[in-house]
Amino acid sequence: MKKFLLLIAIFVLPFITMAQTTAIDTVKETKTDIKIEVVIKKIEPISINPKTQNLDLNFKKSNDIISIKAYIKSLQLKRKETLMS
Repeated sequence: MKKFLLLIAIFVLPFITMAQTTAIDTVKETKTDIKIEVVIKKIEPISINPKTQNLDLNFKKSNDIISIKAYIKSLQLKRKETLMS
C-alpha cells in the first residue's frame, strides 16, 4: 500500500502542481491614436523699405514684452495684497 501511494505521489503530484501554475493570461490590446499637427509659420516678405518693416516688428515685440511684464507685475501686486490681508 505504501508503494502504491508513493507511486501515485511520484507520478500524479507533478501534474497537479503544473496545472495549478498555468494561468490564462488575458492580453489587452491598447489602441493609440497619434495625431500629428504641422504648424506653418507665416513668413512676411521683405518690403520695399526694410527699415520700416523692422521698426514695425520691433514695436510689436516691445508691446508683447511690455504686456508680459505688466501681467507679471499685476500678479506680484495681487500676491502682496493677499499676504497683507
